[in-house]
Amino acid sequence: MHRYARTRLAAAEAEDVVAEVFAIAWRKGELPDDPRAWLFAIARRVLANQVRAERRRTALAERTLRHPRAPGPDDARLVDELDVLHRALALLRPTDREVVELLAAAELSTAEIAQVLGCTTASAATRVYRARRRLRAAYRTVTEGQET
Repeated sequence: MHRYARTRLAAAEAEDVVAEVFAIAWRKGELPDDPRAWLFAIARRVLANQVRAERRRTALAERTLRHPRAPGPDDARLVDELDVLHRALALLRPTDREVVELLAAAELSTAEIAQVLGCTTASAATRVYRARRRLRAAYRTVTEGQET
């Protein structure tokens, strides 16, 4: 299997293909009468997907090189804003930080947060409210330079 993958890909990519082939075979469950041919058929499809993905990545890289976007003043402002937000999050208690992360990064609703935290929706709503309030206060502390 590895030799077959190596005919079309570099060593590291070939190893990924072999791993994917056996993961797919394992998920399928029962082996057919001729497992070797079946595995090579899977490998052929995985290789084709890998080659297509590589072509897409290469084309994207080439387009990016042809049409680079000049950094603008908004980029620097955004980086500064993210830094302030990270520092404000660091001031929160871990429980409040977790609620904010569930809201923002995972984009969960209050009901979904309740499921994750194992509490009622009303309790989750209270936690969300308090975490937001504390984050606003921490943000003000950081932006006013009172961070310790």
